[in-house]
Amino acid sequence: MKFNLYLKSCREKYRLTQEELVQELYNFDDSFEGLEVGTLSRWERAATQPNIKKQILIIKLFQTKCNHTFPCFESMDRESIETQLCKTSLKNIIGHQEEYILNFPNRAFVFEDFVVKRITVEDDLEDVLALPYDVIENLTGNVYGLSFEKLKEWALHPSNLFLHALYQDRFAGILFSLRLKPEIFEKLINFQLDLKDVNDEDFASFEEMGCNFPIAFFAYSDYSLSMIALKFYTHLIVNQDFILNVGAIPLLEGAKQIIKNMNMKAHKQKKVPQGVLESYTAPLSEVLINEPLIKMIFQKQECEED
Repeated sequence: MKFNLYLKSCREKYRLTQEELVQELYNFDDSFEGLEVGTLSRWERAATQPNIKKQILIIKLFQTKCNHTFPCFESMDRESIETQLCKTSLKNIIGHQEEYILNFPNRAFVFEDFVVKRITVEDDLEDVLALPYDVIENLTGNVYGLSFEKLKEWALHPSNLFLHALYQDRFAGILFSLRLKPEIFEKLINFQLDLKDVNDEDFASFEEMGCNFPIAFFAYSDYSLSMIALKFYTHLIVNQDFILNVGAIPLLEGAKQIIKNMNMKAHKQKKVPQGVLESYTAPLSEVLINEPLIKMIFQKQECEED
């Protein structure tokens, strides 16, 4: 979907004429001073387009008309959203941090070489989680104090998102993200609760507001990174009505840079024997509605993978 189609479909969804939308934009932000109906019409016909800052402001105006973080995307299914996202751009947004993203194997790949699956009760958890657990333990010195049994319990909880990437049925990457009740999320990012002490009752169901909290990420290549990021951002958009904040507590500098690239802001620090833990957090709206992501979504036609 290009921005002109998004603009027109949202305007029509909220039953606004072009004249009414021009007036609302003028009242919403000073940058729309002097906006004419003819200009809006050209935007909708893709004869011209607003700059990226104005695109974001237009989305934020539509936010005021609904309870959705990403207005007019809330009814899209996973497949449609994944089609809208550019895997190459996602790779660039996340960035290449050598601690977490390797270049192995070293031959040429295509995205179709990789499959990303959600870990379920049907999986052999001892086999599926053994290597990721070792990776987490070795990278962080097990700074979070998580046991293998605890990780298995969390992987099977329906609220949590545990993804593993496969290349020819072999491990190629992971992303583990918890879905926490807001009060538990706040305790974690303020270092009032240790991650190892989180229990099943601390997870939020999909019938209540929750916060997403990635606890582990690792990829063998930029390709598996892109596929994992695609699934994660799709998950955030699909479940946008029930996600309040996104946050993490990384230890290593590479992980901190990945989190910052996702538009989360530093919150607090805690010194530990392994280094410095730093909590990051952001409202879902800031993780999804920012210049790199909006540019990627609405300029999908320029995506290199196509």
